[in-house]
Amino acid sequence: MSRKFPLEIKSPDGKNLIDQAEILNVRLTDGEVGILYGHLPMIGVIDISHFDYLKDGKTYEFAISGGILNVTKDKVMVLADSFESREEIDISRAKEAEKRAQELIDKAKDNQQIDIKRAELALRRALNRLSLTNK
Repeated sequence: MSRKFPLEIKSPDGKNLIDQAEILNVRLTDGEVGILYGHLPMIGVIDISHFDYLKDGKTYEFAISGGILNVTKDKVMVLADSFESREEIDISRAKEAEKRAQELIDKAKDNQQIDIKRAELALRRALNRLSLTNK
């Protein structure tokens, strides 16, 4: 039987998930990492991506819009900008967000007033959420 470690995921909007995990798979800005019980302490910056964790033979999948990973000897903490489980994702809302972001990017090509980086990040977040629902 695999050993479990405490996993806590928090976001600024007050969302909080507390569980036990056998493995956490997450994409950092400098590569992917898998965390097991007894992992060395580390801190990493999480990219806009998917992450998952395994507990009792079941995999739990989430979209995350970035954040910080903090692994200590006692637990693993994810401070997420925002996160949603596959089941929580509102596909029509995500498609609408994708459409709005793409329109902003198209407008930014003609208008210097629009923040193209912000629009591109919004598009990445929308596409990330949609890609998790299409797995």
